[in-house]
Amino acid sequence: MRSLTSLRVGQRCRTDSGALACVAHIASETSAIVAHVPERNAPRLWAKRFLALAGYLLLLVLVPLLPARRVLPADVLWVDVYSSFAVQGAIVALTAAALLAWRRRVLRAAAFILLLAPDAVTELRAALSPGVATVPVARVYTANLGQRAEAVRATSRQLLQYLPDMVWLSEFPDGLSDEVAAEFAAVEDAYPFGLSWPAATGRSLRFLSRFPLRAREEFNADQAPGRPALRLLLDVRGAPLVVLALHAHPPTSPWAYAARNEALAWVEENLRGVDSDVVLLGDLNTSAFSPRFAQLVRDVGFECRSPMRCSVGTWPAQVLPLLTPIDHVLAGGSLVVTKRIRGDATGSDHFPVIAEVGRPVSGRVD
Repeated sequence: MRSLTSLRVGQRCRTDSGALACVAHIASETSAIVAHVPERNAPRLWAKRFLALAGYLLLLVLVPLLPARRVLPADVLWVDVYSSFAVQGAIVALTAAALLAWRRRVLRAAAFILLLAPDAVTELRAALSPGVATVPVARVYTANLGQRAEAVRATSRQLLQYLPDMVWLSEFPDGLSDEVAAEFAAVEDAYPFGLSWPAATGRSLRFLSRFPLRAREEFNADQAPGRPALRLLLDVRGAPLVVLALHAHPPTSPWAYAARNEALAWVEENLRGVDSDVVLLGDLNTSAFSPRFAQLVRDVGFECRSPMRCSVGTWPAQVLPLLTPIDHVLAGGSLVVTKRIRGDATGSDHFPVIAEVGRPVSGRVD
């Protein structure tokens, strides 16, 4: 019998009287190897299945945060809180799309990109809207000081730097040291008009103005007093200006959520259908991405082309990746906000908001 080519599957076989036995042994070895392949690949297959399932779950989680946010009810607590982090959700969606595209999962990547389409269209339209020439009316500064003395000191220095015409400070702490109190008193001397309003034990509200204050009205939510909203009538170079200054309750529980919504409803009742210049400012504890904020803008007619263009992230100042815009300066009537920036950190858990308000030369802007 002619020699067969030597084979090795664990051992060398040669053609002799035991050739058939060797072939049988090779077959058994091959079968054993094939049998072990699924066992070796099993962890990898399970990992792929887990990642695919995680991707689908992530899509489901992001749908109410991004595209569906616009149609969800504005009076539901979880919707209000969850929608506050739309920017973070958009970053997660972009990251997931990039990873899937890198893995050549094109359709799955496209699904995450589509989640961003409604917000992207809104921002694009806002960016392409023509600008309007304006004349300056006032510079505004608002900050939640978090009852921190170091925030009072930092704010005093910022006010000397920016020289705003109107200042609204919430959670202004009591019991300041003589040095800090004197530093803020020097700032107050530059403002001939204003008020200090007790809000709760250990803190107060401060409003400073270069414009004469003609009238004021306080509103306290029935649900939870202690965070009054103020309606102020100012005389700005002979023209009336309504200022609504708020420090609303945070939506951390049903009662606080109801109290905050009561304050926002008070704003809407005061301004709906009123043909006068108005500025709303303060810690609304309402994200610019929440349905309730969109309802406020729509009902009152505030100038806000998109959430990104009419807000800046302010809270929590110590956790920048979670930053969301809950402190606001909005304008209505014949006024628009021409500039809005986030001020430097003061030591509070809120960043201040610094804005410039102007009047379009051509008249009212819708």
